[in-house]
Amino acid sequence: MANYRYTPARRVDDEDSYAPVQPAYGSTLSPETNAYVDDSYGKADDSAASNAIFYDPASPFFGMDPQLAGFVQKHNVVMGDGAVLNITAMKEKATMEGKPKKKFTPPLGLTPCQFTFMVIGILLGIAILIIALVVGLVYGLRLVRPSYPHATPWWRRAQMYQLTVATWANDFDGPVGRLEDVIPRMTYLSVQIGATSAILTDLLASDSHGITNWTAVSNQVAAPDEAMSQLIPRLVSQAKQPRGPVQKANPINLLLGMPFYATSAKHSWFQQSKLSVVSKFTYYYIWQSTPPASPQEHRYFAYDAVRMAYYRHVHGNPNVPLLNLTNPDVQTEMKKVIEFWRVKLNIMGVLITNSTNVIPDMIPPLRSILNGLTDENFVWFADNPAADAKINTGSKVCFFTLQIRRRVPTRTNDITDQLKQAMEDPRLGTCSPIWRVDQLSEDNKDFLTIQELAYFLPGSFLMMAGQEVDLSNGETDLMAWSYKSYNDFSTYWPTNIMLPNNGMNRLQSWRAYWTAASGVGLLSTAIDQGRVVIFPPSLTDNLLNIYRKHRESNVRAYFVVSFQTLNTVVQFSSSVFFDVKTPQVEVAYDSKQVYHGRRQFGSTTLFNNQVLLLYYY
Repeated sequence: MANYRYTPARRVDDEDSYAPVQPAYGSTLSPETNAYVDDSYGKADDSAASNAIFYDPASPFFGMDPQLAGFVQKHNVVMGDGAVLNITAMKEKATMEGKPKKKFTPPLGLTPCQFTFMVIGILLGIAILIIALVVGLVYGLRLVRPSYPHATPWWRRAQMYQLTVATWANDFDGPVGRLEDVIPRMTYLSVQIGATSAILTDLLASDSHGITNWTAVSNQVAAPDEAMSQLIPRLVSQAKQPRGPVQKANPINLLLGMPFYATSAKHSWFQQSKLSVVSKFTYYYIWQSTPPASPQEHRYFAYDAVRMAYYRHVHGNPNVPLLNLTNPDVQTEMKKVIEFWRVKLNIMGVLITNSTNVIPDMIPPLRSILNGLTDENFVWFADNPAADAKINTGSKVCFFTLQIRRRVPTRTNDITDQLKQAMEDPRLGTCSPIWRVDQLSEDNKDFLTIQELAYFLPGSFLMMAGQEVDLSNGETDLMAWSYKSYNDFSTYWPTNIMLPNNGMNRLQSWRAYWTAASGVGLLSTAIDQGRVVIFPPSLTDNLLNIYRKHRESNVRAYFVVSFQTLNTVVQFSSSVFFDVKTPQVEVAYDSKQVYHGRRQFGSTTLFNNQVLLLYYY
């Protein structure tokens, strides 16, 4: 810039000219001159003299904005350093900004709004497709549990619970159970027990010996009028929706337990039957005019002074006369009794209580009465396996027990012998089994295990009141209850002070098992949909191994448990999966919570009473 003539700027306070005041550092840059702009410098002088340096072609500030010139002067900027004014670029920029912008036109004749929605839809579709591919890949690498329809009618696969109304529950510390306190505990049965049916005993009007009125509720458990008008309808409603109208749950089918063969001596039928006046009640009971022929007969015949004849009664108890079920009028009366409770209580079946008192002459008419109902949902059976085998031939269900005998500890053969005998019963060709566990031993350590086995078997499992917490006196002694929340009956449980947490842990163990087992679809099928294989292993004598196999596939459910010793090393390839080569199975349940998920079992250590429920598919 040596060829340029430099003229210093004049000060603002000079009278003959105007010198621009330079902007302070940090002021705003002008976008066109790359210089600072600040309005605080004052208004420029319009005189030609004051602006001569900017319009003089020989000046280094020619064509420069006055404010930029002031900045250059103040900071001694050398124009050769690159601080130049690109007039050409400024003109091109102005030309570009002046051109009108081309408006975007969506393709396919779509409006901008339609085009936007189309783009969003395509993006969402791509996202869904990606998610579907990922999910499909994940599940494609895993096996899906097979599902089977639940056995029908209901009695082909049910969890039954038998309770004695007079001893089950009293929430006001009374000495006798109340029907009113049974009603809310339908929630308990559904949530904690997994019950789908409940058998009510000691509900009908009776004295200490027998039934006094077939169509009334015992005044010990409820006021008769209140029971029929309010409590029974509430019980029916609660059983249909045991967890309330909001939470979905299986309904609880109600059955009624009654001594179908006898009444109390105070029953009006007997009082009229022993009168000398002939009436339709004269032969409602079994009478004979001759005295018993032997000392044995003296045990079940008693003399009535009013009629001056002998009547047949329950063995050793003259206060319980036996009904003459061969009498057509008596059969009609008993059919009316069943129909009455089917209407009032919506019962789905009858349990014959104390069935060992049924004599041979009663069996044909008893079958005629109970089999006369054509409803396929209605069932009946006797409460004793031996009596049921005699009475209940050709019926829909048949009754079996698994006994924990008076031997400690339980041996595998104790169970397998009973199972084989039951599974070979010819009745199983037409009936569905009901299993109950009888605890004869004073040691309860195997009780839960055998209950779990009974639930595993095809058919239904019957649990007696209190057995869920190892109580054996639920039929005779009033049960006490514990709870976590007083108003929430799903948190209740029968109290057993001999167990940790009053038996709550025991109950939760049962709940964990039936919840897991109910998820194994094969177990919900009827007995005629598969077969049961009981395999006594030769290498491990205390190992119980049973599996159920579906008839149309090779899907299996295994129940494996070790008895007697503290732990056992089991060779699964030879002792459990003897006819399947090292399969991969799903651990549906492990009582010790050691094994989970899908896995292969080789040489495995099992603890005492460690139950494994394995699903092979």
